[in-house]
Amino acid sequence: MVAPSLLNLFSPVNIMVFMLVLTRISGLMTSAPFFSTIAMPISLKVWFSATIAFIMFPIVLASKNYLIPHDMPEFLILLALEFFIGYLIGFLANFVIEGVRMCGSVLAIQMGLSISEALDPATGVSSNELSKIYVYLTLLIFLSTGAYQMLFIILQQSFNSVPMGAVTLFNSSVVQGITVMFGQLFKIAFGLALPIFAVLLVSDVLLGLMNKMMPQMNIYMVALPVKMYIGFILIFAFLTGSAVYITSMIKGYFNAIGGLFGI
Repeated sequence: MVAPSLLNLFSPVNIMVFMLVLTRISGLMTSAPFFSTIAMPISLKVWFSATIAFIMFPIVLASKNYLIPHDMPEFLILLALEFFIGYLIGFLANFVIEGVRMCGSVLAIQMGLSISEALDPATGVSSNELSKIYVYLTLLIFLSTGAYQMLFIILQQSFNSVPMGAVTLFNSSVVQGITVMFGQLFKIAFGLALPIFAVLLVSDVLLGLMNKMMPQMNIYMVALPVKMYIGFILIFAFLTGSAVYITSMIKGYFNAIGGLFGI
């Protein structure tokens, strides 16, 4: 009885289902927080995706909630669709990372640190050190609060709400939800940056008044270190509050993503 079961395991249907599951997971690994933020070797991502696929494959296969392609063009279309669904889940979850990165960029401009921007090899975009501090803080919260578990729960439940091969993802409510989540990105950025930005703005006004009172003083040489010191003191002073705010936004985002996929 062992030989027939092994032969059935490698049947064309099982291989196609496994490939579709692996493709959706690979899309998630391409865009999800931590997995796309930290520079990881491609081989590590491939093996991790394959491991998760081996775990989820029997669950999806037992549910029989999928469509089997009849020819190669249809199979390739389904692979592209599965990759897009997984990528969309990770892309929406990554809005939190982009929000805190935007917060760091806003504060870096106000503190005069934007000149330190350099190419971030992990993301392929320019980033300053202040943005990296906020991003690493968010990643620590992402791991310590177990948010990655919620991400994989959403992925697993998406096989039930969005069956493989069924093009039932987009409707008006989904598009509206994505639009609202995109708007929340700016809420994260300015919610974190606004208290510090307001104090730095007041310091700019005071330095401007000082320049009027003492025009012989080189205000530019004084303003840059003063604003940097004030900025870093405020960042560390608000660090606990920022961590609490980021935690609440991560939970809110993941709940919203689950709602989009009917979870």
